[in-house]
Amino acid sequence: MSILFLKLLLAHVIGDFVLQPSRWVTRRKEHVRFLGYHIAVHVGLLVVLFLPTLSTQWPVVLFVSAAHLLIDSLKIYLEQKWPLKPFQVFVADQFLHVLSLVAAVVFVYGLPETWVTQFYAAETLCYVIALLLTCAVSPITLRVFFSKWTTEADFETKPKASLQDAGLLIGIMERLLIVLFIQVGFLSGIGFLLGAKSIFRFGDLTKAKDTKFTEYILVGTLASFVLGIVIGYALKFGLTYLT
Repeated sequence: MSILFLKLLLAHVIGDFVLQPSRWVTRRKEHVRFLGYHIAVHVGLLVVLFLPTLSTQWPVVLFVSAAHLLIDSLKIYLEQKWPLKPFQVFVADQFLHVLSLVAAVVFVYGLPETWVTQFYAAETLCYVIALLLTCAVSPITLRVFFSKWTTEADFETKPKASLQDAGLLIGIMERLLIVLFIQVGFLSGIGFLLGAKSIFRFGDLTKAKDTKFTEYILVGTLASFVLGIVIGYALKFGLTYLT
């Protein structure tokens, strides 16, 4: 089972990221033949990788190739509909590709019983809850917490020269790192992360020239770290005592 999935994944990685020129990606929106070139490369890679067993596994090659054509056609449509969301489209595209590879493996070997039991295991539920707390609940909690200050006139009139949603993404990534560091026992990494963020934030603090904005940045950084640490240790406790 693992060999089959690895072959499919290898063909996907080479076909999508190594043997796909940027010119094909750009021009396939205008000329369908460039999409055909891309699919032909994938078919060729699959044939080469499955050559010894092609007589029995040709349905897998056919299914994955057809799924790849369908998913890439959908991606082209979404790129035209949402041209300002390339990353979201890219993530959705790769997720569907990997999902099609898993579906091909399940088609050949069936759905292992261990997958179902593992999906509903306490350990899996702990990880899912921690991920949701880190990526979804924490940003809302911090937004509500800071709402009493962000509505003040001083903050409303302050220039917002920053990337859209950059602060949100930075907070999510730093909390994910904190949770990861706690799970692997790399607690000094939290100090390193705090030190690195403080260095980058030093410019904002020195340019702020007002106590309110300085305090706002410090409170925001510390609140994000506190939430990350709480979630990290809650996950560690859950994995230790609930599984």
